[in-house]
Amino acid sequence: MDILKDKIKILTILYIIGCILMSILPLNTTGELNNITIISFRGDYFFHSLLLVPWMLVCPLKQNRWWMWLVIGIIFAAMIECVQYSLSYRTFNINDLLANCLGVLVGWGIGMLIHIVQKKKHGSL
Repeated sequence: MDILKDKIKILTILYIIGCILMSILPLNTTGELNNITIISFRGDYFFHSLLLVPWMLVCPLKQNRWWMWLVIGIIFAAMIECVQYSLSYRTFNINDLLANCLGVLVGWGIGMLIHIVQKKKHGSL
């Protein structure tokens, strides 16, 4: 079980580093993602949300501190946009911030569903 926890910690760290790199590297400078729509949802907003869905899936839901991980996720989502504001080749966009937070909340919802199903499966709900 300790090996699994170590692997999850490593994956979490790599995921956070990946999020940071995706946020600070000069990607989508030509605006191609702005022209893509997915169910009437602009492509770049979709990918902002999708980037942060795993945030809550790597949180330790079995502990009673999932809410703290949710708050940290929303702060992390806001910090991504704040860092982009300070970079000359990136921009701050309130819609990106909302999409980031939506991704964290969707991940929380999925994580809670998985947690409930696991508890029902093991008969402890």
